[in-house]
Amino acid sequence: MVRGLTNIGQRNRIAGFIVLFCIITAWPPVQCNGADIDLARQAFYRGDYDSCIELTRAEVENGIWNDVWARQLIEALLVTGRYDDAREVYELVVSKFGTSLPLRMLAADAYRMCGQHQTASTLLDEIPQMVQAARYRFTDRENLLAIGKFSLSIGEDARNVIGYYDTILKRDPKYVDAFIATAELALDKADYQEAVKSLQTAADLRPEDPTIRCMLAKAWAPSDAEQAAEHLTMALELNPLHPESLLLQAENLVNAEDYEEANKVLDQVLAVNATQPIALAMHAAIAHLQGDYAAEREFRKQALSTWGMNPAVDYTAGKILSQHYRFEESIKYQRRALRLNPNFIPARFQLAQDLLRAGATDEGWTLVEQVANDDKYNVVAFNLRTLQDRLAEFATIESDGIIVRMDRRESLIYGSRVVELLNEAKRTLSQKYAVELKLPIAVEIFPQQSDFAIRTFGLPGGAGFLGVCFGSLITANSPASQGEAPANWESVLWHEFCHVVTLQKTNNRMPRWLSEGISVYEELQRDSSWGQRMSPTYKAMLLGEDFVPLSQLSGAFLNPKSPMHLQFAYFESCLAVEYLIEEHGLERLRMLLVDLGIGVPLADAFARRYGDANVLDAQFESFAKERAEALAPSLSFDHEGLPQRASELDLQQWLKEQPDSYFAKVQLTMRLMEAEQWTAALEQAQQLVQLYPDDVQSGGGLQLVARCARELNMEDLEFDTLNTIVSYSGDDLNALTRLMEICEFRQDWRGLQQFANKFLAVQPLVSSAHNAMVLASNQLNRPQDAVPSLRALQEMDPVDPAGLHFQLAVALEAADLKEQARVEALLALEHSPRYRAAQKLLVRVHQLLDPEAQWIVSRPEVGVAPSPEPSKSIKEDN
Repeated sequence: MVRGLTNIGQRNRIAGFIVLFCIITAWPPVQCNGADIDLARQAFYRGDYDSCIELTRAEVENGIWNDVWARQLIEALLVTGRYDDAREVYELVVSKFGTSLPLRMLAADAYRMCGQHQTASTLLDEIPQMVQAARYRFTDRENLLAIGKFSLSIGEDARNVIGYYDTILKRDPKYVDAFIATAELALDKADYQEAVKSLQTAADLRPEDPTIRCMLAKAWAPSDAEQAAEHLTMALELNPLHPESLLLQAENLVNAEDYEEANKVLDQVLAVNATQPIALAMHAAIAHLQGDYAAEREFRKQALSTWGMNPAVDYTAGKILSQHYRFEESIKYQRRALRLNPNFIPARFQLAQDLLRAGATDEGWTLVEQVANDDKYNVVAFNLRTLQDRLAEFATIESDGIIVRMDRRESLIYGSRVVELLNEAKRTLSQKYAVELKLPIAVEIFPQQSDFAIRTFGLPGGAGFLGVCFGSLITANSPASQGEAPANWESVLWHEFCHVVTLQKTNNRMPRWLSEGISVYEELQRDSSWGQRMSPTYKAMLLGEDFVPLSQLSGAFLNPKSPMHLQFAYFESCLAVEYLIEEHGLERLRMLLVDLGIGVPLADAFARRYGDANVLDAQFESFAKERAEALAPSLSFDHEGLPQRASELDLQQWLKEQPDSYFAKVQLTMRLMEAEQWTAALEQAQQLVQLYPDDVQSGGGLQLVARCARELNMEDLEFDTLNTIVSYSGDDLNALTRLMEICEFRQDWRGLQQFANKFLAVQPLVSSAHNAMVLASNQLNRPQDAVPSLRALQEMDPVDPAGLHFQLAVALEAADLKEQARVEALLALEHSPRYRAAQKLLVRVHQLLDPEAQWIVSRPEVGVAPSPEPSKSIKEDN
């Protein structure tokens, strides 16, 4: 909870002094009298709160002269929601422990939760004066740690505070609470490495504390889902009633769209504390996601019933909604939180990110700047502010309600193609799904993957993502960020723009699997080489334990076992959409989206359009397994017991026993190729392709046939095989390169143009395909088709810039863009003043632009010279 002085100026003046004071002091050893406090702490850690309260209350009521008992008692009372009892304990002991700052800060929490917000503020406002008046009273480690936390809450630079915590730990390297405080601060600022470092030490020193394991789960979550799940499991094993761990578990379930189970977990929290505000806030968010707005209002009312000024309630509910792309709703919640506490930085920063994702970039970037200035240790805010400077250097292209921002050089190379594709997607998909899009739609394409990740997630990472759509904003990686084997950027943008359409149609109220499934499905509808296809791996997963029922598909995207399982989630979601459309029709799917858009809960919407969920699950399972079994039914993809590199003799023996073994056939073909027995290898590969005709995977049958055909100079077979490969695979640059070579050799200019175009849909940042496009266009006597590639080549350090400008001038003239042709001719002459062909073209274009002007071409070394009046000179005209 945020604590702080009401006078901001006072806060800022005092904070630095407190930290400086703390750094130069030392503390005596802590004494603890009476019964063993460890018994009470152990009961608290394992969730036996009643026993903890009983033990500590007895000592407090006996008048023990040590505040640790009172603090432990108040903490247990707060966790169980006995706020009045916690306040009364403080009032009972304050006269003896008036200099205990940890006790005072716990008391402030108790007063807040009793509805006495002003009293809580007064308790905290008095701390600086108390410390200044008698600093020697606050030299024990618990008070010093409390002063650090207080300094942080009133605006002290977090970097100073974490340095102060380090100083405390240098003097007491086994002080677990200081490690936890360091980790809390690091987690709050998204410095996950620092958090893990501190928490691992804390876990070694205090292995029985579930809070440490829960914090480790949060620290690992952005980078290692398996580690995060392991620590969360350990936390709940230590304490099955641990509120923070249960809240984290519930949040994971909400993200998986398993709202029923999430509500059950939240009810476990409320069984411990019936007014736990964060649990009630999460209930409110779930009710909103399920379209039960009356329940949402009631849960929010309950969450604020104890402390009506608690900004964490609205912040939490909004954050949950934001994670489900409900940015407009989250914005409303964050503004509510900030009305309760304008200095609540988590809500201010969440609002900034929601605004940026909702398209309100001016206000969003302003808030990012404010947070970065106020909170210099906020890693995400720092990253975003740094990115903003780079975004300012991007080029902006606007077309029909679409705003594209991309690297300036890349915009000149393929920006026009991006806009053309997006406009096509807008027309096609909005018509198909009957959507009137809310414009503008922003598309940001990043040449550096780290910038994409920061814009999308706030932190570096997200290496498996090619693009992300937030509804009115698309972020994507450019081919420059993907190394030597980029994905087809056109398919990525088509996929993401489909999200724009479906998210807007449903007002962002659709399950993730349905959104992803429709997008992958529409990729395949646009181009059969895009999207995902059935493969041996997917076949085994569909027929095995990895198959996920349609009603549970959203959970497949949360914490997948491996990157392959995440890809399988996309594939199976697409298969589910294909099933819904083939078996029930597109119109019914459109009506489902309408239902979701007006707030009909997911289960009810599916029941209305498709009937009983169990029946639908069973029908989809039958459909999916039938599709899986149809893949190469004569082959076995079981490779158990087969060595990864068996000899030719062993493979032949294996195939005698298992003649349908796919992997043995592939290996045998490769052994024959290694022995340069190309004819035998080709025969083996062709047999494989007969059994599995669309085997385009790396090292699969079609690639083996193409390689053998090339070695045997069987150009027609090689060409036909490669053509089959690229008809199934939209990003095989090696196959496309070879197809362009063959087409150029054959002088098949239409084929060359076709494959160059496919190549540019994957990698537009190299010159080879652009050169091929120019050659093909010229040979087809359609120089105007070469204009985009000629412009792109100008940005690739051409060897002959004059010749390139001249070629572009010719192409522009053919496209009837005479003014642009004139400019390019002049640029050609600027590089090479004696360029005779450029001189003639310039005269011809000028005559077309101004028929009354008379031009002559003078001596070549002089260039273009004006004729007597009424002609015009180049200088005058330019």
